[in-house]
Amino acid sequence: MELSRRETVAALAGVLALAGCGRPESAGRNEQSTVGADLDDRAKQQLGDSSGRSVSAEELVAGYEADIYVLAQGEQFHGIDETEETLVQADDLGRVINEAQATLGEGHILVAAGGLLGVAIEQASQITLVGLDERVELTPTDAAGESDPIYRIPAETTGGQFESISIDMQYRGGSAVSADGYTELVLDGIHIQHVGEHGITLADGESIEIRDARFESISKDAVSITNCSGVQMDSCDVTEANHAVYAGSSSNVTISDVTARRAEYSAFAIGDYTTNWEVTGCRAIDGGSTPFTASTALSGAFVDCVAEGTTGTNEGGFEIEYNSDNDEQNRRDPVRDCSVVSCTARDCNVGFYAREDENHDTGTPIIRPRFIDCTAANCDTGLFIGSNVEEAIVEGFDPVDCDTDLVDNGVRTIIDGKSENEGDPSNEGQWLGHADAAVALDVVVVDTLDGTRYTATEQGGWQSR
Repeated sequence: MELSRRETVAALAGVLALAGCGRPESAGRNEQSTVGADLDDRAKQQLGDSSGRSVSAEELVAGYEADIYVLAQGEQFHGIDETEETLVQADDLGRVINEAQATLGEGHILVAAGGLLGVAIEQASQITLVGLDERVELTPTDAAGESDPIYRIPAETTGGQFESISIDMQYRGGSAVSADGYTELVLDGIHIQHVGEHGITLADGESIEIRDARFESISKDAVSITNCSGVQMDSCDVTEANHAVYAGSSSNVTISDVTARRAEYSAFAIGDYTTNWEVTGCRAIDGGSTPFTASTALSGAFVDCVAEGTTGTNEGGFEIEYNSDNDEQNRRDPVRDCSVVSCTARDCNVGFYAREDENHDTGTPIIRPRFIDCTAANCDTGLFIGSNVEEAIVEGFDPVDCDTDLVDNGVRTIIDGKSENEGDPSNEGQWLGHADAAVALDVVVVDTLDGTRYTATEQGGWQSR
């Protein structure tokens, strides 16, 4: 019989996996068989699902390809080797894992978690933490400090994996999962609820996947990302958090198929010059402020997303904004090349906007924001372009039942390939001196004084059409 990894996890419900024994890659066939047979005997006595199907240790080994296994039941952890079984108390779990890692040197450890652990674990490198029963909840210890995470993934951790874990912080302690200086982590199928701070905190790391996660009742951000690169978040659900995702000072951040309900502030917030980001196929419902915001961000896009429900006063479903509060060093650098593509804002105060935050007046420009094939439905204002916005590009914008379709206070705004200039752009107006941009953007410039149409030449001049 051959089981998938998910089927194996489900069939092992109610048991925790093993600590301190292993199948090192260097072990010979006979040695592996001896260890496997010993584990198999124990497994056949203990493991099985409601259908009567038993899962052998060798199937567990094959499913996860670990070198060391940590197995436990209830609150007692069983360290099993070829000769004896020892009991490890729950508060010794971190020590057992670290000792197993030190013994192994290089390789992978599986920690299968079920029962009420009630213990903070310092994860070592190459760890997979698996909840064998997705109904089981992990709770923090009574001794957890006000700012202590229940799971702390320390610097230089590489290749760790959390899978099918349910964590109920009961509003105690700090973040549910905190990772600092990691590389190549996977968080798969985690359910995090009732957290006093952030659900997952990521800092100074590289390459992480968060998939199929659920977050409920998070006091701060469901996922907080700072100084990270290569972050992927996919197929997640967030209910009640300050932000579903906040990314700052990071790069190569991809968020897809995430639904956020009742976020206190922006559901999806990209800030502090985060670059090369994409938020795709996401949905924000009944947010307290602007559901999708690129506030002091660079080179990224919201694609195929939906903002639905009343936003804050003068706030939009989607915004591209300069906000000096989100500029940690007050650099006042321009916001460049951010896009909203094939998105819908429904029942929002403002459907879409680009501007400087209305509470500031630095004059910092927003350069070439793009609103492509977007729809604003039942909004007070469909699209608002502020006075600090240069060369906004609007194509295929569709306002439906909005009180005001478009407010354009921008400089050299381009709507469906056309822009306006007061006079001949060779001599006067906002397009004077910007023929190179007109060539690059393939713009037809219309003289508002007499209706003459101009196009720019490769030589930097203008010609009437």
